[in-house]
Amino acid sequence: MSVFCIVLSVLLVTAIFGMADMFLRSQKIQSYKTDGNWHANFQNISDTDAAMIAARPDVAAMSWYDAVNYKAEPTYSINGKTVAICGFDEDFLSDIYIDTALTEGHFPTGGQEAVLTQNAKETLGLRLGDTVTVNMPEGRTLPLAVCGFADNTAMMLRYDCVGVFLSTGQFRAIPWADAEGAAANPGMYYVQFTPYCNIQKAIADIQSQLQIPDAQVGQNVRLLGVMGQSGDPMMLCLYATAGVLFVLVLLAGIMMIASSLNSNVAQRTQFFGMLRCIGATPKQVIRLVRCEALSWCQFAIPLGVGIGVVLIWVLCAVLRALSPYFFAEMPVIAVSVPSIAAGVVVGLLTVLLAARAPARRAARVSPLTAVSGNADAAAPARHAVGAKRLHVDTALGIHHAMASRKNFALMVGSFALSIVLFLSFSALISFMDHAVTPLNPATPDLSIISADNTRSVRGGLLETLGENPAVARVYGRMFAFDVPAVTGGQAGTADLISYDAPQFRWAEKALLEGSVQETERGTDAVLTVYSPENPFRVGDTVTLDCNGASHTLRVTGMLSDSPFSSGNGFGDLICSEGTFRRLMGDGGYTVIDMQLTGRATDADVQAIRALAGEGVRFSDRRAGNAEATGAYLAFALFVYGFLALIALITVCNIINSLAMSVSAWMRQYGAMRAVGMGGHQLVRMVTAEAAAYAVAGSVAGCILGLPLHRFLFEKMVSFRWGDPWQAPLGALALIVAIVAVTSFAAVRGPAKRIRELSIADTISAE
Repeated sequence: MSVFCIVLSVLLVTAIFGMADMFLRSQKIQSYKTDGNWHANFQNISDTDAAMIAARPDVAAMSWYDAVNYKAEPTYSINGKTVAICGFDEDFLSDIYIDTALTEGHFPTGGQEAVLTQNAKETLGLRLGDTVTVNMPEGRTLPLAVCGFADNTAMMLRYDCVGVFLSTGQFRAIPWADAEGAAANPGMYYVQFTPYCNIQKAIADIQSQLQIPDAQVGQNVRLLGVMGQSGDPMMLCLYATAGVLFVLVLLAGIMMIASSLNSNVAQRTQFFGMLRCIGATPKQVIRLVRCEALSWCQFAIPLGVGIGVVLIWVLCAVLRALSPYFFAEMPVIAVSVPSIAAGVVVGLLTVLLAARAPARRAARVSPLTAVSGNADAAAPARHAVGAKRLHVDTALGIHHAMASRKNFALMVGSFALSIVLFLSFSALISFMDHAVTPLNPATPDLSIISADNTRSVRGGLLETLGENPAVARVYGRMFAFDVPAVTGGQAGTADLISYDAPQFRWAEKALLEGSVQETERGTDAVLTVYSPENPFRVGDTVTLDCNGASHTLRVTGMLSDSPFSSGNGFGDLICSEGTFRRLMGDGGYTVIDMQLTGRATDADVQAIRALAGEGVRFSDRRAGNAEATGAYLAFALFVYGFLALIALITVCNIINSLAMSVSAWMRQYGAMRAVGMGGHQLVRMVTAEAAAYAVAGSVAGCILGLPLHRFLFEKMVSFRWGDPWQAPLGALALIVAIVAVTSFAAVRGPAKRIRELSIADTISAE
């Protein structure tokens, strides 16, 4: 059983570290696909400075990049189709932005050549060798020969535009500075540092040498975060959280093994007394206990590591099956060296730390104990067991549980740490719900957007799309931007947005305070969206100047976030469609969003695009949603995997601990049977002992776990999104129920042993 405890402890560490390693690997892959494989960028620096950076030994790759019409304004177009124009070196696609690869043709080599994104073939009917003309502001044109096609990017599809890729020389030769809508930021150099480089130190060193201000330096925060090299405050909070969870995992292993070793030593008091009789010194006994514990590690640690590695392989296979787009490159037979090292090191460390107290206890056994066996295992009784309010067998069970304060503390601590671990890791669920946007049920697959952000999308289109079998859900919004607003004596502007019934249902899930129903039903009620700069609070009034008329509205609720939070002026105000039309007059929608069925095809999307007609922007977010869904699947798999693993370890630990405890008291149970106690009474006694551990452990776990859950929640969620902490009643009820059910189920095995043993066998059992 002691070996089993060591296996559980090593399995816990190996699996959790391995799952974390696999999660970081998956997030790196996703970051490479969505953001590119770069660590820092430097804007508006000279080619001479760039050459000095590229010559550094800690720089693995470097490429120049710039873009015009990044926000997809219609002032740049090919045959009426909006285009975004990018310029970069050829190695930008191979080293930096590795997810956008050439699918056909070659990179521009000079002259007036260009690579276009794949959607140009579908929407414009272009082929290799065709000549296109880019229409630019002020009537200027740019003729280009199509020399290749590249993969679509999620951003190009979202903004319904075509990407035009030029070489660095071509891009720089065009006088963008005189053109309306030219790049807001000058060109930049993307830098990829070598592995194991201290990236923050390298960036600071480059800035110091070349006198580059912070405003000209950007970082790939997401990639640096999963590499553990981010200086972002949010990432620093997550690092602190990871450190707390690591300490908890280490403590859980120590408590689990210490409880087992303590019970093991308690069963063999007679053996240690015999050793003292034949001349063993206390130091030799301590060394014996430690060596014995380490000898178990020869079998337990490899077994625990092996089970953990197999579990990691299963998780990798599940990841590939759930999201092949992101995890196709992840090997199924993946070996996480950090997790194996952590399992071995932490296993040895926990065994050595856990063996200290039992070893000292064994060394204190006197030679006289060899005669009486476990007679001194319990403290001498100074008074009778109180059984006035309880049955004598129940009172004896509780007395047995608390007879040894040290053993009781270890058992309760082991139970409590399982609850603390479960509550701590459950805080990751709230973080995941905020950090991964596809969880928002309002996220559309397709959007039809007014070209000039007015209410120019006809309302009848909403009903037509609702009847389309490829559309699962359709909903529209009306926008009024920069509406003059006055609240609390402050004058500013606010963006007014309308919601329909399904959107109000979704908004209820993001409600921080107040009521959504009042806004949905009321004619003078609005919701607001939380931000540190937002002056609105629930109950405040705001006066809007709508088409020359003043209207006073009351804020009835505050949301934690909104799909269209702009942050301009006072922020967003959300009202019902009836209220919006009363304030702003009749008209169409600004945006119509759609969520497609699982059977929708590209042909269905093209039909919807044609139905939308001209004069609108068509946004296809399916690729972006797939990217974010991959992140969610990875995160959810690991978070719920952590919780399932902790629950499994909790069950095994409780069963093992109670079995060890019963084994340690087996001689006493035999003595009780000898003086007339029945088998059923002994079972009730063992059940009462288990209940004492479970109740005390649950209370201690709640006392320690709830404040720690609050600390982690505030670090991960409140710090970024402003959500107030709420007690995790669901997670708490689940883990307490697991502890209670497992404790009573664990009694069945020891109770069966007690009933089946004869009185003589029970007394002589060791």
